[in-house]
Amino acid sequence: MGMIESEMSTDSESTPPGVREGVRAGILDTIKHDVELRGGRTARLLAAAGLVGVAGALGVTLLVSTHPFGHHPPWHVAFFSAVWAGLLVVSFAIAFLQVRTPSLPLARYAAVGILGLGMAGICGVICPHPHFFDWWSATDIGMPLTRTFGLTCSALCFGLVATLFFGFASAILVLGDLRRPVSPLLPAAVLFTLLAPGVVLQSVDASFGVSVGWLAGTGAGAYLGVAGGIRARRILSMT
Repeated sequence: MGMIESEMSTDSESTPPGVREGVRAGILDTIKHDVELRGGRTARLLAAAGLVGVAGALGVTLLVSTHPFGHHPPWHVAFFSAVWAGLLVVSFAIAFLQVRTPSLPLARYAAVGILGLGMAGICGVICPHPHFFDWWSATDIGMPLTRTFGLTCSALCFGLVATLFFGFASAILVLGDLRRPVSPLLPAAVLFTLLAPGVVLQSVDASFGVSVGWLAGTGAGAYLGVAGGIRARRILSMT
């Protein structure tokens, strides 16, 4: 043992001072560069989280504010607002705190749901009718579907088409730069969970079949849209 320590001491003393100083300076420069990169990345993440948060908050506000509640019981506004607020608090916390596991980027999944909800809110304001399914049923696509296959099938198609767009756009913006393959199931589940209160609110006066069909279409559209967005971004990154 004493011989080994003596040899290490001899090697250390034989190392030229210039080499030792160069190694030391290189290590310090590397640490400094890493800190700068992490600081810039943190700033970008905070800015992105803020934008996503604003989009989600606006989405809920717009979806609720444009809906006529004259035919609803008084508790509907308070109930659905409370449900949405609770879901958004959890989603914001996961997204802002960058919660993740070694295999699950949970913060990205939450961002998909929040961003998709924001898009739904914007589309809700653009929609010329306060009841979205009534508007869909009067369109050139929804009317033949309703006449041929019934209200339930038409509601399923409406939920599928609308959420397909929200899921695709959110996934291609948020999940495209992940290094390992991502399953669309969890981000699609987050998107569906955030959109579900709005679907239920919109279909309160409709039949049970319309509610179930709309929810089923929303779930399927969320999964297919997120899967398509991940796939499209991966293809674009290879070109």
